[in-house]
Amino acid sequence: MGDSLSTQFLGTDLDTACPSCGYLMWVRYAEIVAQTAVICPCCYATVWLVDETGSVQNAGDAIQQQIAQALKGLHQ
Repeated sequence: MGDSLSTQFLGTDLDTACPSCGYLMWVRYAEIVAQTAVICPCCYATVWLVDETGSVQNAGDAIQQQIAQALKGLHQ
């Protein structure tokens, strides 16, 4: 069996601009959930990824719950 949908979601890339130079870079949703720091490949600034509201984690959980609910009737 493959990865769960929430795991696939967390492995997806997100385009974001460096707040220092505006360079478009890619980060993974999992990096946002973990609130890690990344280095801009253009200006080498340290960019802290902050998910203050927990919205990325909540989105992954909500997707997994909806899939489980939709498949619930198939497993009976």
